Amino acid sequence: MAKAEYPNEIPGPGLALRPWDMDLAGQMAEWSPRGFPYHAFDLPHLRDPVKQAAAVASCTEEGRHRHFVAVEAETAVGRVSVNLRDPLGTYIWSVHVPPEHEGRGVARRMLATLMTYLEDSSPSASFVLTTNAYAEAAHRVYRALGFVTSETRWHFDREIAEALWRVTPQEREPVNRFIRFQSGRWQVRSHVMRRQPGTPMDLGAWEAVAS
Repeated sequence: MAKAEYPNEIPGPGLALRPWDMDLAGQMAEWSPRGFPYHAFDLPHLRDPVKQAAAVASCTEEGRHRHFVAVEAETAVGRVSVNLRDPLGTYIWSVHVPPEHEGRGVARRMLATLMTYLEDSSPSASFVLTTNAYAEAAHRVYRALGFVTSETRWHFDREIAEALWRVTPQEREPVNRFIRFQSGRWQVRSHVMRRQPGTPMDLGAWEAVAS
């Protein structure tokens, strides 16, 4: 597959976004897993050299998607993907910061860097993402960056549905109010969130440092 046209690096506040490569994939393979209900983000499969090479090839090939790794001083601290040609708008997905890099505004800075870069190249770009309703910490990040909820709906999430058959009632309890069993399968309540071009972004402590 042809390689996508990526910038070598997108600088941001205290970090940079870079395309996937083998070194960064190796680092992400060692990130601490989150487990249910965030298990779809876990990356231990990247420890397999064949799967790692396939993932890097897939995440750098030509197409509508771009995949970035957030890096602080050569250390991979987060990842994010974007669909540049989704019918809903510029669609942000796979926002992932592992537990060991939480608490330092990585998600805010990573997303702000990506959206600023994309707005510079396409000032009219409107952003959209979908988030499961139980991801309340993520919602605070998105709202700080100017996203508002435009729709709430039930949907079938294959990863969550498969896990719900395996987890214990105790493991399921934290998400019980966000799930339902209907028409023979599990569904998850989710929010569609949108951000209009030029909406102010609150980076918290990092804005104070910059000023």
